Amino acid sequence: MKWKVDGWVSEGYRARKPGVLTAYVYKALDWPDFYRTGAPAYEVRYAGAAIALIRFDGKGATVRSLAEAGRFPEITELDLVEIALWVSKLRGAGSALN
Repeated sequence: MKWKVDGWVSEGYRARKPGVLTAYVYKALDWPDFYRTGAPAYEVRYAGAAIALIRFDGKGATVRSLAEAGRFPEITELDLVEIALWVSKLRGAGSALN
């Protein structure tokens, strides 16, 4: 695994690829075409732009790249899936503590 994701702020995470990239994952507000089910959703931001959405539904996750992601070829679909796996793991650990 190349990415390391840790808690950063409430409902947000920092994803870092050592020495190379840093992306931020925030709890998504309301993306009309993606967030209708009420399932937890997160927005991945890189260089100030929203590049992907992650939605957790049951035990699975859906990762969708946004148009802005095309501006940043250094972050691939595989990177986004890895970030989603990290966030899923951290969310699960947080809920186990409550």
